[in-house]
Amino acid sequence: MSKSTGKGSHFRNLIIVLGASTGGLMAIREFLSHIPVRDNLAFVYVQHIAVQQVATLLNMIEKHTGWPAREPSTGQFIKPGTVTLISPQFETRVSRQGWVLRFASPWQGQYAPSIDQLANRLALLYRQDCGAIIFTGMGNDGARGCQVIKEYTGQVWVQDPSGCTVPAMPQAVIDCCKIDFVGSIEELAKRLNEDTIQMEACSQ
Repeated sequence: MSKSTGKGSHFRNLIIVLGASTGGLMAIREFLSHIPVRDNLAFVYVQHIAVQQVATLLNMIEKHTGWPAREPSTGQFIKPGTVTLISPQFETRVSRQGWVLRFASPWQGQYAPSIDQLANRLALLYRQDCGAIIFTGMGNDGARGCQVIKEYTGQVWVQDPSGCTVPAMPQAVIDCCKIDFVGSIEELAKRLNEDTIQMEACSQ
């Protein structure tokens, strides 16, 4: 059963970080398959995978969800209506102008790519218009980044740990910051659809 943690939990954001590790490929595929492509949403997908899996993952997203997916090069912008897959091979940042900076050097730290590093930067740039949804995975990547998103009043949702292949990542986020919504993959998608429809109605 999904659990909302109080009023103000509606996801009104434009840039949404999707963070996942073990079990994440199928979880994200299922989630995106329930979300119609919308021009008021941009997903930044940070998945702990091997370099050799990138092309397969991009193809899987486009084939099974309908969302355009790409691994960006330096100078490209994060575009609404797309899934931007962050490279596990090269450290990637986002400039103040919103375009991607991909370095020739590998990621620093335990995780490649790093959910924390991307979430920190995107929260700083987009503030309340940046949110995150953390899915199944090992470790605690994403917990620190979600704290920063909350500091800028963005929304943080997590997959219900009881339904995860590995519950450690969403549980780490629950343990360190106030969560706005917890639910199954289907419940997360349903809530996001409801909130984006509400956003569209309010903007008219």
